[in-house]
Amino acid sequence: MKNIKYLSVLLMLGLLFVSCEKQPQASEWNKVYGYTVGDIVGSYTPSNNPDAFDGLVENAYCHICEDAKIDITAGSGSSIQFVLKCPSDNLNKTFEGLPRVTDDDFLINMKLPSGNPYPDYELTSYVYKNAKGDIRLHGFARHIIYEIVYEDGNAVHKVKDKINYYFDVIKN
Repeated sequence: MKNIKYLSVLLMLGLLFVSCEKQPQASEWNKVYGYTVGDIVGSYTPSNNPDAFDGLVENAYCHICEDAKIDITAGSGSSIQFVLKCPSDNLNKTFEGLPRVTDDDFLINMKLPSGNPYPDYELTSYVYKNAKGDIRLHGFARHIIYEIVYEDGNAVHKVKDKINYYFDVIKN
């Protein structure tokens, strides 16, 4: 009899916790695993999300592009053209190629120039979707500055600096 009382109390507590579980809101964003080119093609403008740049401090190596605009167009096959404009920082870069490494990825990863072992720019962006079906991109373009040093008589590319340009945009 004593065990039944404890079991009843545990079941009631369990029911209470389940019924109090937070329900996702339409404005909450989830990563989109396995997104398609069709999901991301379009024009994007600033998301105006108040938490988008939390933890970032603007300095010479960290630029916050609150005015970022992105245009993504489909290329041949699964390739895309990703144009990032950040007027406040005079940044205007076009990335072309495949947007992701694996089929189930939730990231856009591209380099400029494509296929170069020492790219000038790298792009990394999370792809998000909310309950309303809106698409949001949150990420950065990284400008990589190299210096050539000589080791044992051989010229070696070493990364000298990395400058990140952060963006947070929503599809129109």
